[in-house]
Amino acid sequence: MKRVLVLRAREDAERTALALRAAGFEPVLSPALEIVPTHAALPAGPFDAVLATSAKAAQNLPPLSGATLDVVGARTAEVAARLGWRVDLVAADAAELARALCARHAGVPARFLYLAGHDRRAVLETALREAGHEIEVAALYEAVAATALAPMACDAIEKSKIFATAHFSRRSAEIFVRLVAREGLTRRLCEMRHLAISDDAATPIRAAGVAVAVAEAPNEKGVMAALAKIARNAGAGA
Repeated sequence: MKRVLVLRAREDAERTALALRAAGFEPVLSPALEIVPTHAALPAGPFDAVLATSAKAAQNLPPLSGATLDVVGARTAEVAARLGWRVDLVAADAAELARALCARHAGVPARFLYLAGHDRRAVLETALREAGHEIEVAALYEAVAATALAPMACDAIEKSKIFATAHFSRRSAEIFVRLVAREGLTRRLCEMRHLAISDDAATPIRAAGVAVAVAEAPNEKGVMAALAKIARNAGAGA
């Protein structure tokens, strides 16, 4: 059975592991990040809408009375709805959400509350501010970097038993490259296949001189589809 290394935070990694097993792969989990709440205070309202680009944000705050939630990703929408949020817009990525919000509030400056992580790309914030809107950020969670690879992952990399590594964020990929170097295993990076959820997530791996396949859709299903394609191509070349 082909082993796939997953670097996502524990809860996300366990969900991905189920999908991998269902597809006939053996998951090897080595979370590069641990998600911890910051208990940050919320800015004072009112707001025209509340925004979230990750399910982790919704998980760290109960629904605000009378507020709708505009999100990135079906997973975020699903988790938020289950927690009682009224979800309105669901976009594929931050840029698409920004465009939809600007269209909805065209000509009238709006004030948004963005439920976010401490470490994030500023795509949504920048686009909305450049369009003349106000956006207040509440960093409700922080992704703390792992200090070592999981022993099982380290052993599998050393013995060249990882078929592919799945990269779900730029930061986790950066941490992975750093931890692999710390273990003296950088030479093994080229011996495994790499796939990323986006070009941004692929950047640290490419910077290390290693090829990366990028999912056509920036979500877990897209990553699984890319992995299936890699596996078929590997089988065809066997």
